[in-house]
Amino acid sequence: MLLPGTVKGGPVHGFDFTEAFGIVKAQALKGVKTLLKRNYLAAVAGSLLWGPAPAAAELAKTQFYEWTARCNSDNYCIAETAGTGTSGEAFRLKIERGAKPGSPVYVTFKPVTKLETGMTARIEVSSGEENYGFFGKAGKIYKGNEMTFSGAADRPLVENLRLGSTAAVQIEFGGSAGTKAYTVSLKGITQALLKIDDAQGRIGRGDAIVAWGGLAADSGPHTLNGTAPQSSDGAVAKAPAEAAPAVRENAAAADDLPPPVMPSQDVANNSPDTGNGMVYDLGRIPDSVQMMGYRTLDCRLDEVVPAFGARVIAEGDVELWIVPCQMADANVPYYMATHIPFNPSLDEWQEFETPPGFNQPNHALVNNLVYDTATGQVTGTTYYSPNYDCGSFERHEMEAESGQYILIEYLEKTNCDGIQGPAEGWPLSWTIDEMGQ
Repeated sequence: MLLPGTVKGGPVHGFDFTEAFGIVKAQALKGVKTLLKRNYLAAVAGSLLWGPAPAAAELAKTQFYEWTARCNSDNYCIAETAGTGTSGEAFRLKIERGAKPGSPVYVTFKPVTKLETGMTARIEVSSGEENYGFFGKAGKIYKGNEMTFSGAADRPLVENLRLGSTAAVQIEFGGSAGTKAYTVSLKGITQALLKIDDAQGRIGRGDAIVAWGGLAADSGPHTLNGTAPQSSDGAVAKAPAEAAPAVRENAAAADDLPPPVMPSQDVANNSPDTGNGMVYDLGRIPDSVQMMGYRTLDCRLDEVVPAFGARVIAEGDVELWIVPCQMADANVPYYMATHIPFNPSLDEWQEFETPPGFNQPNHALVNNLVYDTATGQVTGTTYYSPNYDCGSFERHEMEAESGQYILIEYLEKTNCDGIQGPAEGWPLSWTIDEMGQ
């Protein structure tokens, strides 16, 4: 069932539609665990990974779980997946985009049964504890029996498809065909759309679908693996620190929630002159560090690293790795490991204390972990609400004598009152001073 919600309307790209957004709460949320949110990757690309793209070239079809991504010689790109209807009818869901700055994103349906103008399509996206619903009415049918939703890259339809696990599409054909339902998997959609962002040079730009940041949509091509552009004097140029452009301001006006602070969003911690870096290729993470995640922490590195990226900090002969473990919306768990390149047998992960009153063991996973290169402190934030208005905040510091991290303060805000603010300002629940130190 689709609930009425915020309504957007108007003819766009020949598709006269009204897009309605509804949320069906499955249960009260505490420690939200749904799927990836694009904002976490935003400042990674905006502050660290920019570079000139090669000339437009055709991207061969690349498989990402249930989705594929491909681009033609004009850099028009399509991510798509196949599904089936209740009667076994084949169905394709596509997300298409041209290469021009700020170009619209088309969400396209392609069933076998003949489409006609005026037909209504509904989409319900499942993402664990929440479902999201949309509907639209076709004003035009395109070649190949396709109907499409068109609009900005950051609109709720695209965002929630990217956050979902499966999508159910209903089309009211009328007559003897009646209403048909189709189901598709959304596994791999984030990786496919990230590939398109990269192929079109949108990494770190405000018009990206996944990897958006503070760069203007018309600032030129920026890719994941490109080198930083140089100024006229040969110095490496740094990413601008301005806020996201107007395309993102429109989303904020529509109650788009601010993301939690992630390691990749800390510009001070990720500037090119600190020796830090982000790694999106799982193969570049040392095997010993990967095995910590796979064997001990039950991580899904193959899914989460290409989306979030792992952070590496070189300190002399030691590498510090901060690695995302699982897909999540508000609470992305990370683990932190030290790697000795010349002797990996010495590699180990870090554990962090819980408040004494909790009677809980130390933990290796910290939600939304941030490592401060200046102080060596580790902080983590766990949100109790998708509104980012309540939760807990932990701060850890390495003890010089033992070389282990100790908890120095724990903040908690239990009243989810809709008032957002930095977690560092939440009420103090426990401090190491209570231990008499």
